[in-house]
Parts: sequence; structure tokens; C-alpha cells
Amino acid sequence: MAVGAGCCQNPVLMGAPDSADASRERTAAVVGFSVLLPGLGHWMAGRRRAALVWFALCQGLLMLGFALAGGTQQDFGFPFGLGGWQLIHVTLPELGNFLGTQFAVASWESADYGGRFPENLPLRGLGYLLSGASGVLACFCAAHAAGAVRRDRARAQLGRAAADTALPLDPGKAALASLLLPGLGHWLTGRRFKAKLLCATVLGLFLLGMVLGDFADFDRQRHPYYWVGQMFLGLPGWLVAFATSGARFSSVLPYQDAGLLFTTSAGFFNVIVALDAYQRAEQDLERVVRGKDAS
Repeated sequence: MAVGAGCCQNPVLMGAPDSADASRERTAAVVGFSVLLPGLGHWMAGRRRAALVWFALCQGLLMLGFALAGGTQQDFGFPFGLGGWQLIHVTLPELGNFLGTQFAVASWESADYGGRFPENLPLRGLGYLLSGASGVLACFCAAHAAGAVRRDRARAQLGRAAADTALPLDPGKAALASLLLPGLGHWLTGRRFKAKLLCATVLGLFLLGMVLGDFADFDRQRHPYYWVGQMFLGLPGWLVAFATSGARFSSVLPYQDAGLLFTTSAGFFNVIVALDAYQRAEQDLERVVRGKDAS
């Protein structure tokens, strides 16, 4: 089968274009490299410009976040090692940007450790949001790189017909769209009813939880573990967290714990929404390829 021009963008990961096993191996490779360092998977897949953009975005957010928060992100994590050797520092969700997080922890001493008061850092909350967003984006970077490989395989399978075929939305972009707005990936693939249902469900669950918590539940210092899940709601959650960063509890609320559960569940539910958007877009690509093969 002829190989289209799109496949030639992957000189490092080239394999038999018709082999499902080869495609899975290339996908696993770019996902693994992306988890190690955002942008590295795109680089290995031949997407050099996208690699630089992802690297600059994730590392820029991470370093700026650590600078604004005085490195206090590491106070919410813990070192992991064997014997007297500290191998890695586990800080979530920053750890999605694995090597970047290890570099940041090694480069910054926490304000707490330095004898300063974190409360005197006026932009500490913004710093947490930026560094946390870096880790979340790094996770979705892996999905974006995998989607690019899947789209290249479709072009290779179509061969010369690829130039005359309007391919559906890249699966990686469909997943990434869920960070901008839950359900947006489904909307862009033409699944309008499902998009509305998912958007209303995820955002409704999140907003209900915020109301039950008097809009003071999205706080890393008070609820660090719930905060990790809340961050996966994406841009809507980040904007709400920034807007309510000064909110404080005036009393113990009767449904405060339920509010935390709802907001955190909404964030993790959005991960499932993104995975479903990826799969639906991948199925659309498969249908195009099967249709051309049949003709």
C-alpha cells in the first residue's frame, strides 16, 4: 500500500503502516515519552513544532507556579526512595509533568522550610493553579501525541486517497477539548446530544458541590487530596478556583463533605469524558479507513 505524505512525518517511529501491532507500539512509545517529559512524544513522532509548544507551555506554567508559591507545592507531596536514596518526589497533579517536577523540587526550597510564612505569598493560590495545570496538561499531552500517531496511521492506510479525504477530528484534540469544556470533544465530532448531556452533568455536579461548600471548597491548603481531583475539571474549574480564591468558611457547613465529594468526582468524571471523546474520534477514523478500503 502506498504511504501518504502524513506518515512521512514520523521517521523515527515508522513501521508497517497496515500493522495494528506496530501502531500500538508507536502509540505506547509516544505516550511513554510524553509522560516522562511533555513534548518528547511529539518530537519522537515527528511533530517538532507541537513538541516545542507543549514543552514550553508545561514547563513555563510549572516554573512560574513554583516561583509564585515559593516552592510550597512540595509541602503537599512526599519523597519516595529506597533506603537512604531519594529517587523521586511525589507531588500531585504536578507529577504528570514528571521530569519537570523533579527539577522544580530540586531547584526550589519551600518557603516553609526556609522559615518564611507561606501566607505572606500573595499569589500562592495562583501558583498552585499554574503548577497543577501543568501536570494536568502534561497528562493530556500524552493523549494528544497518541492521537497524532493514530491520525498518521489512518493517512498511511488511505495512501494516495488521503489527499482527497477529509479526515475526522484528531482523537487527541477531541480529548484535549474536554479540558476547555466538558463535552466539547463530543460536540466537535458531531455528537451534539451527548456533548450537552455530559457538559450539563459534569458542570452541574461541580457547581452543586461548590454551592454546598459555600464556594470555599476549592482550596489546596485545606483539602489537598480533593484538590487534585478538582483540577481535572480543566479550564472551567481553574477559573472558578481563581475567582473564589479568597473565600473562607464562616462556620462548619452541614453538607461541606458532600460538596467536596461532588467537585472531586466531577473532575475525575471529566477524565472519563475525555477518554470517551478520544475513543469516539478514533472510531470515526476507523470508519473512514474501512469505507475507503471497501470502495
